[in-house]
Amino acid sequence: MPLQDYLLPLENVKFYSKTSVLYGGKKYNILISDKRLILFAQRGYILRSDDIVTEGLDRLQGLEYFERGLFIRTGKISIQGTSKIEIQGPPSEMKPLFQNIQSVINNK
Repeated sequence: MPLQDYLLPLENVKFYSKTSVLYGGKKYNILISDKRLILFAQRGYILRSDDIVTEGLDRLQGLEYFERGLFIRTGKISIQGTSKIEIQGPPSEMKPLFQNIQSVINNK
């Protein structure tokens, strides 16, 4: 199914990740709309299934970013909403993602 099937009516995309990030030990792509944070992936080779995690931007209460690693750097974003979401990936992708989430939250 195309991603547009999961967007709400009148929901506009603000950010789309170029690379995948890790959440719960699985790889996801990230999309930020003006209403939600959406993590999505297609699983399976023969029997395809969609794996989607969403969190409303109006429910976000806390946002943290930090980097770890000496030789292989990893950026990590911790998002506190109705549940805690911790995503990690390359700093070159995580920094713009953090800034986009921050700007969308501040505009609300």
